[in-house]
Amino acid sequence: MRRLGRNSFGRGFQAWAAYQRLALRLPYRAIAQLINELFSEHISVTGVMNLVGFLAKDYSCTETLLIKTILASPFIHADETGISIRGSRHYVWVITNGTHVVFQLTETRETTLLRKTLKGYEGVLISDFYPGFDSIECRQQKCLGHLIRDINDDLWKNPFNQEYESFVAAVRNFLVPLFEDVQRFGLKARFLKKHLKAVNRFYKQNIDGTQHRCEIVQKYQKRFVRYRDSLFLFLTEDGIPWNNNMAERALRHIAIQRKISGSFFKSGATNYLKLLGILQTCRFQDKSFLKFLLSGERDVDKYKERKRRRTKLGHS
Repeated sequence: MRRLGRNSFGRGFQAWAAYQRLALRLPYRAIAQLINELFSEHISVTGVMNLVGFLAKDYSCTETLLIKTILASPFIHADETGISIRGSRHYVWVITNGTHVVFQLTETRETTLLRKTLKGYEGVLISDFYPGFDSIECRQQKCLGHLIRDINDDLWKNPFNQEYESFVAAVRNFLVPLFEDVQRFGLKARFLKKHLKAVNRFYKQNIDGTQHRCEIVQKYQKRFVRYRDSLFLFLTEDGIPWNNNMAERALRHIAIQRKISGSFFKSGATNYLKLLGILQTCRFQDKSFLKFLLSGERDVDKYKERKRRRTKLGHS
């Protein structure tokens, strides 16, 4: 209890409870039982939820700082996933620049709240092919990883479709050299923009004005046409990722918690997501979530962990 403060139900204790709930994914009931076992303090499930809620409210300013930092970044990853709140489908949205993370909750899959958050953003939005992202007014880079996975999935489902196999080969032939240069030079436009010639050649030979009989090829033809400008933006601007891995990584915690909890309470979900943004920000910056909360700092960027001294074991 020394690190948690003299007041059992003070901010330090709230931080400990939040750590159990978010980082260790313990149910509220299990946390209440743990408090009783470890500290001989009786607390209800609602009481534990209130502890986490009080802490989330106390760190609202941290979420504001995270949003401000993300909006100042040259690119933003965005993604969404569904969760159940008392049996009703809701959606969790994430925005991240790779080092800072914020989650938002909506009742529908409409991007109204996300558009409001990103209003006036002048950087590049990286997302998958959900049409709702198209309504956000900024330059965009679509996730090539999603495109490749979709193409490969359809290839497994249609193993004897020669027209589709030829189309996939054409896609592979211009993407492989491109990714080899990404691996070699990084995301530097001066080394990557030369691949625009191969992209244009692919479109001329396989997309523009080409009549395909295969419905699967037609589906991807339409996608390549619709997203031509946003599929290859990373070739012309430095440092723009070609995939949405960071957003997917940030959402992974939600996917695991969804399997454990099944359903959330709305008030609990809102507080949970506010603190989860801080947790994932700490993880992305390789910092301890619990130590950050106990430090009293509100800005994750300003928080500096003390490095542990390594103890050398002597020989007996």
